[in-house]
Amino acid sequence: MKMTLFRRIGRRLGARRQRVGPVEGYDRWAATYDAQPNNVVLALESPLFSELLARVVIEGNIVVDIGCGTGRHWPEILSRTPAGLIGVDPSPRMLERLKAHYPDARTACAEGDHLPEIADASSDLIISTLALAHIPGAASAIGEWCRILRRGGAILITDFHPGAIRAGMKRTFFSGGETIEIEHYATDLDRLRHIATECGLTAVFAAERAIDESVRPLFERAQYLKAYEKHKGQPLVFGMHFIKP
Repeated sequence: MKMTLFRRIGRRLGARRQRVGPVEGYDRWAATYDAQPNNVVLALESPLFSELLARVVIEGNIVVDIGCGTGRHWPEILSRTPAGLIGVDPSPRMLERLKAHYPDARTACAEGDHLPEIADASSDLIISTLALAHIPGAASAIGEWCRILRRGGAILITDFHPGAIRAGMKRTFFSGGETIEIEHYATDLDRLRHIATECGLTAVFAAERAIDESVRPLFERAQYLKAYEKHKGQPLVFGMHFIKP
């Protein structure tokens, strides 16, 4: 299926297109979100997240996963025995899927830039994967994450690359005869670093992952090599590691 590529970026020929907000979009996507074998974004993001996670201490710490979705990264996080793991997502249906996997999970149904259930300086590590660009104001989100983060804590972010957004790539999936596009916003990486600095954070690591030979087989299976040749070399995801001194 061609449009499992790019986190289903693009559309099927002849399909109607509907643009929706993140809550509606992920509520509709939840039932099939975990079954994406040819998803290029996830294929590039997952090893990058593992690289970021290896940089921080998980054992015995309180972790908050902003935009946790169905708990895609939870097996890796929980294998490192955190003292607590809190999942935050604005989509009730995504949280339902997470609860099906982890019935005892502590969750909060909330926007990523407003976390009233989480106390000041109560978290050791904030994780946000492929979620920040769904929040209209990156500054308000990072400011809120800093509020709940203790001194000495860290923030790990992965997200859809702003360069990919500027290149016209969309976050979409196919449902009920329609291509559903989920609203997202581009924040340049330099701007993101500036926001973090203004919030009192220090950037200690950053990386980008582009469409390359490692994901060519996904395009081949989808019979979509034309798109591979067009977008080869395009940064698709990025990762950042910040600390709160």
